[in-house]
Amino acid sequence: CKEQMRNIIQQIITLYPDSNLFITLDSGDAVLGRPGSLTLGPNGHTGVFGVISSQNLIQYISICNIDTIQISNATYNDAIVYLPEPVPAPTDCCADCDAAVRSLLSVGTPNVSIITNIQSPSTGTVVRNEYGMIVLANEERNNVTFISSCSIDLFLLNQGNLR
Repeated sequence: CKEQMRNIIQQIITLYPDSNLFITLDSGDAVLGRPGSLTLGPNGHTGVFGVISSQNLIQYISICNIDTIQISNATYNDAIVYLPEPVPAPTDCCADCDAAVRSLLSVGTPNVSIITNIQSPSTGTVVRNEYGMIVLANEERNNVTFISSCSIDLFLLNQGNLR
């Protein structure tokens, strides 16, 4: 999940450089700002995401603690590339939870509400369902929210969405 988030952040920096981000953290805190830089850890994985505040201060966020990244007033970009499921596939508890959550949130599922922390829920239609990542957007594919599927605490579906 965390490597998928790092992968998405690298692309957000390039594809949405001037967009405002609303990032929620597993602590319940939130960060607002524009995409800045990505500093990888010594093994080339995860690391920290530098977000530029409205006062032009750089806020460094541990990628390991990011639950969601919402990009308001931006259209989902189909050029975004996702990491494939690792081979061999993990078999731990987190991998099982990720697979179960993703099995219920297929692409096109409308009116989904996902809670990852004490911030407001993320809502919309599922536009992508990838290993470690669920992406929601509104009907116009705007207000895109990237959600670490390993961080999902609770999600709500209308009974008509159940398969």
